[in-house]
Amino acid sequence: MSKIIAVSSKAIRGLTTPQLLKGGLYLTWATSVLLLIAIISGVQAQRQAIKTVGQDSTPSIVTAQRLKDGLAGMDANIANELLVPTGQNQEAVKGYEERYIRVTERLVAAAENITFGDKERKPIETMQLGLGNYIAKIQQARDSHARGDTNGMLAAYRASAEIMDKTLLPAADELDKVNLQALEDTYTEKQVATRKSLFSIFLIGMALIVVLIGLQLFLSQRMRRTFNPLLLVATAIAIAFLNYTAGALLAASQHLRVAKEDAFTSMHALRQARAIAYIANAVESRYLLDPAFATNHEQAFFKNVSTIAQLPTGQTFESVIEAYKSQGKKVDGFTGYLADELNNITFAGEKEATLANLSSLGTYVAIDKQIRQLEKSGKHQEAIALGIGNKPGQSDWAFEQFKTTNQKSFDINQAAFDKAIQQGFHDVDSFEMTTSIAVSAIALLTLFGLMPRIKEYSF
Repeated sequence: MSKIIAVSSKAIRGLTTPQLLKGGLYLTWATSVLLLIAIISGVQAQRQAIKTVGQDSTPSIVTAQRLKDGLAGMDANIANELLVPTGQNQEAVKGYEERYIRVTERLVAAAENITFGDKERKPIETMQLGLGNYIAKIQQARDSHARGDTNGMLAAYRASAEIMDKTLLPAADELDKVNLQALEDTYTEKQVATRKSLFSIFLIGMALIVVLIGLQLFLSQRMRRTFNPLLLVATAIAIAFLNYTAGALLAASQHLRVAKEDAFTSMHALRQARAIAYIANAVESRYLLDPAFATNHEQAFFKNVSTIAQLPTGQTFESVIEAYKSQGKKVDGFTGYLADELNNITFAGEKEATLANLSSLGTYVAIDKQIRQLEKSGKHQEAIALGIGNKPGQSDWAFEQFKTTNQKSFDINQAAFDKAIQQGFHDVDSFEMTTSIAVSAIALLTLFGLMPRIKEYSF
């Protein structure tokens, strides 16, 4: 190595001043081109990461979750409809039709936003085919119900419930999983790539600055000119633009982090809580509709509720809420999607909205307890009235309160997510043009700064 350095030093000393100046010029150009490539590559990678998180994966994940709660909502409404004589629960009929329309619209939206090939296409196709079979069974249940054929109605409804539980909801979960995994992989990969890009840009940028400063010092020592104004401007541009580029990429990376870790993580937890609440609402109605499997439906209800919010032993919804209000920190033993959200509070109003969501869940669960007490006491009709009632203090009213408070917290995070994604795009907007202009300016200023000195040796 020392011999190589010695030979290189000797070769450099053997070069004439014009040759050294031309070599410095060419080295500046080469380093500028490398810097141009490094910056554009880093910016495009960062922009692709923002696009994947903000425009590809996240909308598909939210669509999958909305499909899930739409499907479960159809099931809950049809169960409520079948709990009373035909035509006596028009709210349930309307709710079923509205959610059916939403499900079909979201299936179309999911199909139009396929980004990851068959991994997305297959669960969408499964839902499309399964939905037709489900609707056919529901119609059979309705027809049997209208005829007063309770056994036929239950047989058809059980068949529809099996399609819902074993085909439709798992397919919606799979669609969510595919896009969530893609988002996680892309986010991790691009964050690592951003750090590597910044390192490369820093090294190449510093090399360019060193070359420019070296040329300035060479001119000062060899030609006794203290300053070369154009080289000074080129150096200033290189330093300023390197700082600007690093700041822009770091800002874009930070905005991507806010969108993914702060906003989206909460959005996903809240949407999952909402979808599972729909499933719990459906099995609550199944509990009253199908007494033969009442125990199974009761267990399913509590399992779903615990997935949303599992309280620590000996605590109530009120005590957990008070702990978050007074202590403002994680409550040991409290788990579930709402716990995940409360442990990821970032934005103004988010904590209050999520605690209101938890409180409304507590109200809903308390009313469910009353329904089961009435049913076990032989007061079946009273239990049904409480279960499908929309007045304050009744089950469907409480469920609507849960949805409203859940949506408020979700909207806060959605707004923050959209803002962070927009800012991330803005951070790297038109960077290719800006970089090209800056690098070209450095190259031209170096050329015009050195050419007069090179020409001095032409005579």
